[in-house]
Amino acid sequence: MKRLFGLVMAIWLLALPARAEDMKVTSEFEGGKLYKAGVLNVVVMKGNFYQMGRQYGALLKNDIQEFYAMAIKQTGIGTEKTPYKEVLATMKTSLEELPFYVREWVRGMGETSGLGADKQIIACQILLPIIMSNGGCSGLMTWGEYTKDGSTIVGRNWDMTPKVLEPYQKFLTVAIFNPVGSGQGVADINYIGQITWQSAMNQSGIFYDLQNGAMSDPSTTKNRLNSNSALMSMMLDSTSMKQVDAFFDAVRSEGGIIINVADAKQGCSYEWGSYDYRKRVDDEKGLMAAANHFIDPSWHSTIDIPEGKRGAFSKERCSNLLGLAKQNKGKIDANMMMGFFDATIPKGGPSFPSDSIDKTYYTIVASPKEFKLWLNVRGLQGWTEIDLEPLFDHGNKE
Repeated sequence: MKRLFGLVMAIWLLALPARAEDMKVTSEFEGGKLYKAGVLNVVVMKGNFYQMGRQYGALLKNDIQEFYAMAIKQTGIGTEKTPYKEVLATMKTSLEELPFYVREWVRGMGETSGLGADKQIIACQILLPIIMSNGGCSGLMTWGEYTKDGSTIVGRNWDMTPKVLEPYQKFLTVAIFNPVGSGQGVADINYIGQITWQSAMNQSGIFYDLQNGAMSDPSTTKNRLNSNSALMSMMLDSTSMKQVDAFFDAVRSEGGIIINVADAKQGCSYEWGSYDYRKRVDDEKGLMAAANHFIDPSWHSTIDIPEGKRGAFSKERCSNLLGLAKQNKGKIDANMMMGFFDATIPKGGPSFPSDSIDKTYYTIVASPKEFKLWLNVRGLQGWTEIDLEPLFDHGNKE
């Protein structure tokens, strides 16, 4: 184990992040601004959601069109097997079931992206079948006695199988929504224009990430709020962990999902099923890890997670993350958390090796206290720091 720890620390020392504090505005449109952090797009919007959609569409117009063309070709939409009109009808129906603010954002994008209304409706949902059917992910939250200053440091991997999304890495985008008159600022990390909200931090310093829990609850329940949009609504509205608790008390998911949530002082994990939920407070005081299975003992069932591929390596990823955290109790900061997630599963970490059928697409490390994110877009750009604090519109928060 000491040898594995040494390998992890060697990786960490070689992986200190580049800073994006010198990001420059590359273009502006109707109050929105586009920054570049290396090759990574960081788009900052302000207004109602229709206005923010127009800003997003105009500022990322070329990328949105390239993304759409690539995705249409890969998915075969428009061929005899997948007729365009049928896909559009299905996606229009899906969009109508989402909150008004989401529909307005998509409407605004369609006006300025060059795609028009119908193609934009397809573009914003085109990766959904892939993401929802193949998701993985793992996360670690540390605070209190585990971190250098006692504040929370979070890490999360976004994993997928098989390697179908590799061509889309260049379209990963940090989007900062600054709504006027409804909700607070939210920074979303996502593939361009997608409405499958996966990871975000809001202006109150609450961070969340989504992990697939279908191996514990494979249900697909109809007549429910769209879980991704419900989570975005939670981030727009919640200014405290108490309000996050109230959200999970009130809303059931469409299927099995695991949601890690943290603020500056603590973290927790909600095992969010279609029929109930459990809030896991900690594996050990100040420490939590999660992967792709519900593991809270109060589910009143024997939790027998298979090892290896059959169990999506949930056991191994959680065990490795907990082991690294315990060995470094009291020393963990953002840089060390990055080192944890740079290590592969065979070398004592949570990430999939490059030759695995599964792939770790990107990793986020977050400090809710500092309102900072560090993003590693695998195969494209290494650790990059994004300071969200100056990108939120503080005049909009009461």
